[in-house]
Amino acid sequence: MKNYILRRLMIIIPEFIGITIIAFFLFALLGNPFAELQTNPFISPSDIAALKHMYGFDKPLYLRYFYWFFSMIRGNFGLSAVTGEPVIKMIGRALPITLSINIFAFSFSLVIGVWVGFKSAVKQYSFFDHLFTGISYFGISMPHFWFGLMLMILFSVKFHLLPPGGIVTPGMDGAPLIAQILDRAKYLVMPIIVISLGSIAVWARYTRSSVLEMLRKDYVRTAKAKGLSYKEVLKKHVFRNALNPLITLFFLSLPGLFGGSAVTEQVFSIPGMGRLLIQAVMNNDYMVAMGGLIMYAFILLISLIIADIMYAYADPRIKYS
Repeated sequence: MKNYILRRLMIIIPEFIGITIIAFFLFALLGNPFAELQTNPFISPSDIAALKHMYGFDKPLYLRYFYWFFSMIRGNFGLSAVTGEPVIKMIGRALPITLSINIFAFSFSLVIGVWVGFKSAVKQYSFFDHLFTGISYFGISMPHFWFGLMLMILFSVKFHLLPPGGIVTPGMDGAPLIAQILDRAKYLVMPIIVISLGSIAVWARYTRSSVLEMLRKDYVRTAKAKGLSYKEVLKKHVFRNALNPLITLFFLSLPGLFGGSAVTEQVFSIPGMGRLLIQAVMNNDYMVAMGGLIMYAFILLISLIIADIMYAYADPRIKYS
């Protein structure tokens, strides 16, 4: 196991470097972020040249990559070309907001989705199965931006129950803690519903498919023939083995907690990671976009390693040489 973990950690290094190279040169195709400044009569050519020198745009592309890469691994993601603010500070401000939304939505959708999928598989072709199969297809096919707008029209415009967007009511900084929590909760209800609906559907479909596959295995029929109760067969032989494909899905979903749901954050004007990356791309602020993308890629690589390790604990049949 130790040798396997070491090998996987060593593989991460070239994978991560490859991701940074591809991402950097793709973002370089966006062009010069200072091109618009040349049309501004209040900014002199010398000021633009100073900005290009500060951001490294007066160097060849490959030298800019090495300069950026070694700065990045030291924790310096550069400065925003739009605001001049450090990228790491912008990410540090947006990340807690994204986590507060996505952790709750992820936990809620995981529990409900796995439970619904398991029950649907055990009661295959029942009314429960048909009902939640239809709901799952609805959740998977529903566009987040459209569903978010419909919720906004219903709960904000028509009934005035929830705020249409944002993250907190202005002036709540000095309010009591409970009042701040309740105020923040009002802003999180609709985004969490939008994010959870599709995730619940995905978890339910994956779980149902995995459990149905396990129910057809020979060892399940053997366990039934030995006289084990149906509940024991489901608990000891079906559910545990059905977890294996779900483990990969679980850890592949973890980077989404940090990357955020970009469409949902944009619709509800939530200043999280997703909205930050969209605005960075739209404004040609490639330093911010690169910082968010590299963080997301690194978390994804770590998640895949953890998923491989967890396989060994979930299924003792898996051996690592």
